[in-house]
Amino acid sequence: MLNQLELAFGRYNGGQVAPIGSYLCPRTLAIQQLTADGVLPQDGTWVRVDASGTQTLANIAANVNAVLGSSYSAASFHTHGAADLIGNPGQGSNDA
Repeated sequence: MLNQLELAFGRYNGGQVAPIGSYLCPRTLAIQQLTADGVLPQDGTWVRVDASGTQTLANIAANVNAVLGSSYSAASFHTHGAADLIGNPGQGSNDA
């Protein structure tokens, strides 16, 4: 799943400066929306699922479903919050 999302939407790591857009953390299904360039939360890997920083969760679900062939709905996702943060985010998929 993560590979398909990264190929379709690109990959950003938590703590990285990212452009305006709506980002999905596949680990938690959390959405972070940036209306200006900003730093993504320390939450692991993020993918930019939409270029708009104000996109609806329903449209985000449609974008993800188009790539994965899945059946996510708006209720499958939530706005990123403190409970989503991980204590040691590591360095993404390259951690040994």
